[in-house]
Amino acid sequence: MRKIFLLIFIIFISIMESNAAIKISPSTIEINANTTKKDYISTAFNVSGGINETIRFKIYPVFFKYDEKGRFIELRDNGQSDSLMGKIKFYPTEFTCQKGQPQKVRLTITGLKTLQNGESRLMLFLEDVNTKEVLLSKLNGNIGGKILVKTRVGVPVYVDKGNFTKKAQLVSLNAREDNGFLNCSYKITSNGTSKVRYNGWGYITDNDNNLIKKFKVISSNLPGGQGAYLEKEQKIDLKDCILNKNQNYNLKFVLTYKDEQDKEKVLKKETSFTSNMNINQNKI
Repeated sequence: MRKIFLLIFIIFISIMESNAAIKISPSTIEINANTTKKDYISTAFNVSGGINETIRFKIYPVFFKYDEKGRFIELRDNGQSDSLMGKIKFYPTEFTCQKGQPQKVRLTITGLKTLQNGESRLMLFLEDVNTKEVLLSKLNGNIGGKILVKTRVGVPVYVDKGNFTKKAQLVSLNAREDNGFLNCSYKITSNGTSKVRYNGWGYITDNDNNLIKKFKVISSNLPGGQGAYLEKEQKIDLKDCILNKNQNYNLKFVLTYKDEQDKEKVLKKETSFTSNMNINQNKI
């Protein structure tokens, strides 16, 4: 009997930070249309692959948004007022990266005068044109199917125009220690008309303000618009820390972002948590 192979097409959507083999700089394109009197504006970014790799990419744009968890959602292009679809030109549209050598991708946003005030956006995807085949084995050792794996990397492109604002507020922070991990959850809101990209650090201290652990808060994009918000979670490994059971500890987040004047803004929030187990209690 002829075997039937199951073909599953999987597209990995990622950004530069999560894909070590593909490097993009800058990983996010942010353009201020107020810096030119022309009806177009140009910029560029660089792409490179692994030192022992040859990757051929094709580039194409899609309209998108981020949901309240910061997850990418591809949207149908229906001529939305905040979309850059139909207003972007880029070159090359397909290229090969060899042996880690960088490739410059140039792009131009046209029709600036027709853009809305505030933020407009799209995502440029760089997709590997070559699929990688992975065979699946059944429990009896026979081939049960195959997966065709593709990789695509998204580069978000934002254009701000007119009297736009970037305003964020860190409204809540909670922490819960569970089985050697600290689950950090927080909510950040937007009161501006343009997206905010934030970065930051987290600090775990004891009640005497002694530093126990410092960690990087995963950066993300907070959409603009009244009522926009993100609810994020981050799990921190505490196995390299010494915590005492039933003792209280402090967690502090310090986040930063650039406002519409390119000035750095700082957001801070603190909370406390109780350790429910001895971490590294046998550590000497």
